[in-house]
Amino acid sequence: MKAKLMMMGVAAALATGALVLTNASFVVTIAEGAGGGGSSGGSGGVQLWENGPYWAECNVGATKPEEYGYYFWWGDTVGYTNTGSGWISVKDGTVISFSSSGTAAATYGKDNAALLSAGYIDSTGNLVAAHDAATAHLGSPWRMPTSDEIQALIDNCTTTWITTNGVYGRLVTGKGAYADRSIFLPAAGYGYDSYLNGPGSYGYYWSSTPDLDYPDFSDYAYALFFYYYGSSDFDWFNVCRDRYIGRSVRPVRGSAE
Repeated sequence: MKAKLMMMGVAAALATGALVLTNASFVVTIAEGAGGGGSSGGSGGVQLWENGPYWAECNVGATKPEEYGYYFWWGDTVGYTNTGSGWISVKDGTVISFSSSGTAAATYGKDNAALLSAGYIDSTGNLVAAHDAATAHLGSPWRMPTSDEIQALIDNCTTTWITTNGVYGRLVTGKGAYADRSIFLPAAGYGYDSYLNGPGSYGYYWSSTPDLDYPDFSDYAYALFFYYYGSSDFDWFNVCRDRYIGRSVRPVRGSAE
């Protein structure tokens, strides 16, 4: 079943369980129950352009689009939540710090050749299923998006800074025949040291792709970045991001063009 949400520049809740969106003027069609942080299997998600992948409606570790979910260093499949004074493993309660020393991040300090040799990435240059946070938590065919898929998301969609049930983030909407389809990416901030930094202002979402421009670098992986300022501030970093930082993961399934 689908729920249609029509916004005319004011907050509205049109049905039980519907998203409350503000600061927007659009029509959105979202498939209820589509694959998100709390579901698994091979169905669900929102396709935002022709032949594109299906994007889950929730972050890994979340059960609602506006929930932040878990945070991962790049190549981690455990996931961590913040207590206000530190980071706790969702698996066994282990306490970690997203430190610049990279002590928590097993992929930190490995160039692409070392990542391939150690079995973190495959011949496509992306994380294998065993080290993919989305696959680990949701099962196949869910996976982390590649850097190419994040670039396609940027190229094929428009974004609007909105509030969903009191949570700031970006509504990402398809174009043309897909203009009635959207996903919400909460501005979940990022983990560094013992703290959650920038929630409500910044969003950082890992791709499955390490630095391909400079494969001898051993510190970086591509990530989607956005913040509150303008629609142009929705981009992926070809100047990549440090793997030891805790970031969100938004799963996809299927293949991009």
